[in-house]
Amino acid sequence: MSFLDAFRIRRTRGSRVASMDREATPDDLDALRSFARSRQGVEFFVEPETMVTDTTAVAVATDGEWTRRRVGSPKVIQRVARERGLPVYDVQIVGYPERMRAYNARMKAEGRADRRLQSPGAPPVRTSRPPPRTPRPATPPTTPPPKEGE
Repeated sequence: MSFLDAFRIRRTRGSRVASMDREATPDDLDALRSFARSRQGVEFFVEPETMVTDTTAVAVATDGEWTRRRVGSPKVIQRVARERGLPVYDVQIVGYPERMRAYNARMKAEGRADRRLQSPGAPPVRTSRPPPRTPRPATPPTTPPPKEGE
């Protein structure tokens, strides 16, 4: 019996399987469980299946650190969350938490690609206004060329 059959994913999803991506494995769920055990305030956000990617779940900690793994079905991550007493949200309904975006912004500000913070700290300040634009230099008005016969 395969991993997906053990969780009855085939029965709920039918025979459709993403053809360009691999399916969820027990290692994916172990990684989510490990992340939840080693971090504070973890919440799961379920992402829908696409044509090229199986259903995934994003685990987000209190500080915004996150990890994404394939889960095969929303029912699977709901079962994992229930084991740990953690909440599960549908990302299409509630969106991603602000702390996740703030964490990504801190990582970008530090020039980090591995998503591990070098120093703790507050996220960068976000404003609702876009940065000011540099004004273009003024161009002198052009006069149309004189018409023939004038």
